[in-house]
Amino acid sequence: MKALLDFIPLIAFFIAARQYGILAAAGALLIATIIVYAIHFIRQKGKFDKQQWVVLLLTIVFCGGTLLLRDDIYLRWKSPIINGIFAFTLLVSAAINKPLMQLAMKEVFMLTMSGWKKLTIAWALFFAFMGTLHYITAFMMSDEAWVNFKTYGWIPIMLVFVIAQFVVLKKYINPALTDKTAK
Repeated sequence: MKALLDFIPLIAFFIAARQYGILAAAGALLIATIIVYAIHFIRQKGKFDKQQWVVLLLTIVFCGGTLLLRDDIYLRWKSPIINGIFAFTLLVSAAINKPLMQLAMKEVFMLTMSGWKKLTIAWALFFAFMGTLHYITAFMMSDEAWVNFKTYGWIPIMLVFVIAQFVVLKKYINPALTDKTAK
């Protein structure tokens, strides 16, 4: 349910960008994000995880800046910066031997500390790659290419990465998890 809700701001952005332009899309993205995060906040009993705080606050800052200054440059920086923050945070967590992917996926995989660090670094590199793609589409391509990539172009890339991750790590899936699905 959470993942489906998180697509609502993207849909609002896409529709508004197509119908009314980038400034309207920034407003639609901002309003839809605030509504979706209000729903998350209620469903999560008044709590957000750090990733949710980062996305919410940066959406408010970048969309707000875009609307107040009537310049889409701020909105164009949103995705590269968010991806960069995620990449940097994951790299630091691996460097200090507290890989964040272990916290996120400890129920799914049974890995050694070395495995968790490698997985965390793989995700960091993925976010760095995605940040680069978002930058390229935002600043070196047409508005239409940027809107399309921002809305749905990144999804197949993410799916390929996640599927590849599960293919590589399938022998490390927690047996308790497979026992639950077999019953």
